[in-house]
Amino acid sequence: MASAQNTSGWSWTKILIGSALVLVLVGGVYKLFGGPRQDVMTQDQIEADSLRTVLRETQKELNEAEQKAAKKDLTPPLTLEQQQAKLEKELRNKEIKEPLKHLSLDYEHTYRWFAGKEEYYGQIYNNAQYATFMNFEIRVTFLSETKTALDSKVFTLYKYCAPEEQVPFKIQAEAPSGYRYHRVELIRAVPYSPSREEYEGGEE
Repeated sequence: MASAQNTSGWSWTKILIGSALVLVLVGGVYKLFGGPRQDVMTQDQIEADSLRTVLRETQKELNEAEQKAAKKDLTPPLTLEQQQAKLEKELRNKEIKEPLKHLSLDYEHTYRWFAGKEEYYGQIYNNAQYATFMNFEIRVTFLSETKTALDSKVFTLYKYCAPEEQVPFKIQAEAPSGYRYHRVELIRAVPYSPSREEYEGGEE
């Protein structure tokens, strides 16, 4: 009788242990597959999302700036002729700021016995593409044997010189005592600005 009771008690113990094990397994499976999940973002994903946000904001700002610029700029586009005229004007204005950079002088020298003077003659070259110059000042410097300046004279040539052209000159000067060498140089020129009538070809 006691043996039957022990056997019955051991069976219930097995059932309880088995039930507990089943509950543990079911709980583990639910925790792994059936329970609520939390999304875990890596550092790369966070940086990618941040970059996408910056790109969206930047593109939005660019679109707004383009829309504002389009509203403000209502000027019709320039024709090819107008673009060429504008470019030529800009280049001409740049050239007239530095006349001597675009001018050069080439000369020869002789002595006029009957006049008793030194004579210098040659050409002034205008290497500019668009600017015209006028009223050229030429300086003759007389030097001693030791290349010391003894005297200098300035002559003005009242002529025009168009772009990529040349103008001749001839000047005479009386040299000082002790003169052995000379130096001839272009020291100044005036940019020519035509009047509106001349520029448009409407001279009366």
